[in-house]
Amino acid sequence: MISWEEVTSMGIRCSLKKGEKEAGRAYLFLIRNELHSAPYGLLEDVYVEEQFRSSGIGTELVQTVINLARELGCYKLIATSRIERGEVHEWYEGLGFLRYGYEFRLDF
Repeated sequence: MISWEEVTSMGIRCSLKKGEKEAGRAYLFLIRNELHSAPYGLLEDVYVEEQFRSSGIGTELVQTVINLARELGCYKLIATSRIERGEVHEWYEGLGFLRYGYEFRLDF
């Protein structure tokens, strides 16, 4: 028999505005499991509006999430990207992320 219990995790939305317009956003999800006493972070939904791309906003958002994950005691931060997005992979590596494994996914 399989049992389950609810575990509390948390999501934090970070955004950056230029004037009155939101120029970009990123989410930090804090996820807990029984293997570690500290949570790990998942960087998700990094998005910069087209007119603001290549201006450093994405980097500023990701750096904010990295710093927040450290402040909140995460033992690691994971970022995912579609396999065909080589330029994004290089950008993440430039921010200190390492290529580590594969992501597997089921769409429902």
